[in-house]
Order: sequence, then C-alpha cells, then structure tokens
Amino acid sequence: MFWVQLLTVLLILVSIGIHLYLRKKIQRSLQLAGSVSILLLFFLLGIVLTHARKDNLYSSHFSQVADAEYMVARVLDVPQEKEKSVSCVVEISSVHKVSQHVKTQGKAQVYLEKDTASLSLHYGDYIIINGQLNEITASSNPFQFDFKRYNAMTSIFHNGYLQRERWRSMGVNKVNPIYALGYTWQRVLQETFNHYFKDESVRGVAEAIVFGYKEDLNDDWLEAFSKTGTVHVLAVSGLHVGIIYTLLSYLLLLGNSKGRSRVIKSVVILVALFIYSLVTGFSPSVSRAAIMFATVIVAKAFQRKTNIYNTLSFACFILLLVNPLNIYNVGFQFSFLAVIGIVLYTDYFKGIWRSSTKTGDKVMTLACVSLAAQLTTFPLGLYYFHQFPNYFIVSNMLVIPCISIVLYLGVFMVVSTFIYQPVAQFLADLAEIYIRFIVQVASYIQELPYAFFENIHITFSQMLTVYAFLIAVTMALVHKWWQGFGIALIAAIGFMAIDYNYQYVLHKNEFIAFDAKKEVLLGFRDNDRLTLIASKGAYMDDAVYDYTIKPYLINNRVSKCEVIPMEMLKVKARYGNVYSLGNGFVWFDNKSYFLTDAYKGYLNKDINVHNLVVGTKKSDRFMKYVEIHVLYDSAIFLDKINSERIEKQRDTCNKKTNLPN
Repeated sequence: MFWVQLLTVLLILVSIGIHLYLRKKIQRSLQLAGSVSILLLFFLLGIVLTHARKDNLYSSHFSQVADAEYMVARVLDVPQEKEKSVSCVVEISSVHKVSQHVKTQGKAQVYLEKDTASLSLHYGDYIIINGQLNEITASSNPFQFDFKRYNAMTSIFHNGYLQRERWRSMGVNKVNPIYALGYTWQRVLQETFNHYFKDESVRGVAEAIVFGYKEDLNDDWLEAFSKTGTVHVLAVSGLHVGIIYTLLSYLLLLGNSKGRSRVIKSVVILVALFIYSLVTGFSPSVSRAAIMFATVIVAKAFQRKTNIYNTLSFACFILLLVNPLNIYNVGFQFSFLAVIGIVLYTDYFKGIWRSSTKTGDKVMTLACVSLAAQLTTFPLGLYYFHQFPNYFIVSNMLVIPCISIVLYLGVFMVVSTFIYQPVAQFLADLAEIYIRFIVQVASYIQELPYAFFENIHITFSQMLTVYAFLIAVTMALVHKWWQGFGIALIAAIGFMAIDYNYQYVLHKNEFIAFDAKKEVLLGFRDNDRLTLIASKGAYMDDAVYDYTIKPYLINNRVSKCEVIPMEMLKVKARYGNVYSLGNGFVWFDNKSYFLTDAYKGYLNKDINVHNLVVGTKKSDRFMKYVEIHVLYDSAIFLDKINSERIEKQRDTCNKKTNLPN
C-alpha cells in the first residue's frame, strides 16, 4: 500500500502541473498525458479507498483486543426475525476487560436467540455482548457460496450466535435521524400492506415491487421469476425509479413548465426520489437510477444538455466514492451493465425491427429494451447463477407492463389510506389480481419445454472473452469498424481454448470429504461421474444438495451423479465407480476406505486400509478399538465442530505409522 499511496501523490502533483501548463498553452500530447494520469489516479484512489474500508486491519478494530470480558455494540439496521433467531448487524463501539476499556470500531453480524427481548430490539439500540465473537471462516466445501468473502464486501468479518444469557439491552438508543426516518416509513408501509393484503405470498410480491422489502417473498414464486428472466422486477431498480419519475412528472405537469415553476417542480421530484431511495434502503441499483434522474432533472431545470454516458459514469463515480466495495456488489454490476446495454443497443434493434403502428412500436420498444439489457448481462448471469432464461422476451413483455400497474396501484393505495380506506382496499384487491396473473405467467413459462438452460458453467476468463466478443461485434456492426470481426474471432477461439484446458484439468479421479455438519457425505469422482456416500441426515436434506453438492457438480461439470445411502455399505456390491466390500469398507481407485460410522459390531482383529474416515457417531470406546486394530496410511476427520474430540482422535491416529499397501 505504501507504493500505491506514493504513486497516488506523485500523480496528483503531475496532474496539477499539467493542468497549470495547459492553462497557458494547449498541447494535445500533454492533454492525452493528463487524461491518462487522471484516469490512473482515480484507479489508484479506488485501491486506497477500498483498503481504507477494511477496518479489521486497524489497531482500533475490536478483534485486536484479546480476552474481552464484554463488548458494547449498537444495532445498525432493523433486526430481522428468522425462523429460530433474530438477525442484526451491530457496530462494536468499545471492548471492556477487567482493568481496561478500549474504544473500538468494526461491524459484526449477530444472531440473537429468539425471545421477547430480541424481538423488541430496534435500530440504534445499544446492547452488551458477553465474551468475544467468532471470525467468519471461509467455506469448507469446494465452490460453495463463500460467506466470508460476501460479508467482507460489507466490512463484516465476525459473527456469532448469542443465547439469552450472552447479551442484554442497555436501554439506550442512538440513531441517524435520516436512516431512522427511512426505517420508520418502511415499517409503516409493512403494516399498511399487512392490513390490505391478506395473502402472505401476494403481500411479499407487492412489498418487493413497491418498496423493495423481500423478506416475505414466497420461495417457489421467487424461483419462477428467476427461471423466466423476470426476477429483476422484484428488486427495486431503475425500472421502478423511472416509473415513479414518470408518474410525478405527469402529475406535476413538468413537461409544460418553464422558469421558476420548473425549478420548484424539479426540486419536489428530487425530494420524492430521495425519499423513495431512502425507504428502499439505498440499494446500488436504486441509488444509480436516482442519481441519473437527478442529474437529468437538474440539467433540464437549468436548460443544460446531458449525455447519458456521462450521467451513467457520474452515478457510478459517486456510488464508488461513497463505498468502493460496491464494485463487488452483484446488483451494482447488473444494474450498470443493463443500462449500458439499453443505451447501446435499443435504437439499433429498433432500426432493424420497425413497426408502423403506435401499439406495435411500444411492443417492439419493450422487446428491444429487454433484448438489449439481456445481451449485456447474460455473461454475468451465466458466471454467477449458471442459468439462462430462453423465453425472457416473452415473459418480460407480459410482466413488465403489469409491474408498472402494480407499482402505480401500490403508491395510490398508500395515499388512499389517509383519504378513504375502502378505496385503498379496492386498489389492493386490484393489485392482487395483477400479481396473481404475473405469477401464473411466470409459472406457466417456467414449465414450458426448454424454458431455461441451467447448470451452465463458465470461468471468469471465459466471461471476459464473451464480453470481448460482444464489444468487438458491436464495434463492427454499429460503428462499421470491420476489424472488430477479427477480434471477435480471436475472442471465440480464446473461449474455446480456455474451455478445452478447463475440461482437460477436470479429467481426474478424486476423493472428497464434504463438510455436512455432523453427517457423512463422501464423494468418489471418476472424470465426469460422481458417486456419493451419504448418511441419512445428508441425503434427506435438500439444503445439502442445493448448497454443497450442486455447486461442486456445476463447477466440475459432472454430468452423472449417484447418491448411495451409507446403510447400503453393509453388503458387498458395486455402486457406480465405487465397490462396497461390506460393513463400511469401500474400494475406489485402487485404494481402500474404512468408514467408522458405517461399521457394525466390534473390532476384534487388525485391519489394514489406505484411508480411515472418522465420522461423528461412534463412541470414544469404539475409537479405542480403532486405535488398537486399524492400521492406515492417512485419516480423514469429518467432525469440524467438537474440537476437543477431533484433537483426541488426531493424537490417537498419529501414533500409528504408515504401512505398505
């Protein structure tokens, strides 16, 4: 970081010097050098700001204080009720030891035991936490979602589950007035929607569309939206901000206003967009759209011209200046890429497919916008989510107009609650009809043949080559730069070369012990075929497949997977590429494996195996017999939780010496 900071200072001096010189005499070469210097300067400043956000590196971070007796923390957001706990983000303001009180900083994610006390917590409340919190660990399974990295993007590096005896409220509250107002309005909106929408699933969609609250969304409905390419309508984004802007402009007659009247109306719209952004939690996509619309509104109010690319760049700059870690936010990436696609390609596509009627033109515009946004975001979607909705144009053309209606109805419903409640109930019932229609459309399209491709895997390098291909083809077709076709060909060859190399690396035999808490989940892979041996708790739990097995299958491009219940190892049989030798013994890739949890009976004779797999179900007495009778080359321990038992078993296994095959 020292060299980055030093280079940043030097570039600042160089940029100032070039600017002062150019004020007297313009030179194109120096203009170019100055532009490059400023761009590099902003890049380096981004590195400095990003490093500055990692407060766990500072000596003032609470994790730097060892042996804490208790910590004082402030709740930073609205606590969220979960199935078995109450979740909230806290800021540790001080750490207390027997003879020392240290002022600290740093955030943590805590899960409080659900009871009356935790359910009554509010944003800004101070609490006392006894003891220390745990550092968030990296995912123990390959390709599993990395919660450590995800939380690090929000400067959260520690978490903990706190039972009732480990925390208490101090009865003190300190809030940011602006955020407190936003949370209060959001809570009022939740209560309002809860009153007028009786069906919880419908209410969840309405809340997501109108003000971005997603905690009540139905999982099955969410999956249908995801697989039809319409999940973006459930995340408050530029589409929603645009609808609000259009509504306010129409109600205030902004287009017919001039002079001071236009300035006043523009200020009203700016305040309304700020309030809407506040209520929706200042998500990157909403903030991006609000900044862009605000820039356009101010420019028009003072009769200045705007450039969409400059406006987009300005919004991006502001958001990254406030929080450089936004660059890693998936919503941030999708939002800006979608807007770039819409700006670049919509008019080009409309020039190809023209319509002579007004209605046809609107339909064609919606189709072109949908196609343009999908074109610039699908590589990112493949990389992150491994799926592609094939009927996205049809689903968007049916869903987006309805989303606009639902948003309008939701806004007028909220206003009507202060005027005449029967009207509010009528608007809510009407919105429910549209929401159910939207869900039926998404569910129907989801069930169509070839509705979506899933389990698609591309590497990060392949994603970059796809974008290089798109940029090159765009330059060739739109800007008549025919050399772009040559670059596109090189990008396509590069994509295939990366894919060939990745496939070559994947062709191997592999044994892997998955971390499935206290369950057994062992994988025996032969090229693109995987045989899993699993205990009942593992193969009966859908979450184990979704979050542990499926990421491994997708990223390793495994096409054949077979799950064998561990109970079946009691007999001799062949399962895929694995041979069961009976009573917990397995043969794979010319090596033997002994699964202690699958063994029935007592060990009364010496056993020689290549790999000993120690589970979690056997008693210490049984492990004593393992120590005496089992001779092995290496040992695998599945218990990741009980550290004392792990160390005891490890010490036992280390007493054995390696034996020949």
